[in-house]
Amino acid sequence: MTFEIRCSCCGHRSRKFSLENFWKTDPAEQIAKHGWDSFGDAFYCPKCVKTWASRNGKNKKLWGKDHTKQRVYQVIIGDLLDHIEYMRTGEWPM
Repeated sequence: MTFEIRCSCCGHRSRKFSLENFWKTDPAEQIAKHGWDSFGDAFYCPKCVKTWASRNGKNKKLWGKDHTKQRVYQVIIGDLLDHIEYMRTGEWPM
């Protein structure tokens, strides 16, 4: 199973991470290390992080690396639960 996130602004996707190799490469750490950030549930690529202030104002800050890593883990867990449900029922959850 592979995993990637998508920028909420421009649609750019992170590189794909294989969850089977999670013990070798922590996707959340790599995504944050490469400049991705988040605001609420949304992810932003490094390019859109650089233009964040011009689009949203200087007083509205992104939530930082710790929140971004936490959101990545939440998405990974959600994807795993969806796959488990698919294996159990033969249908993807809505």
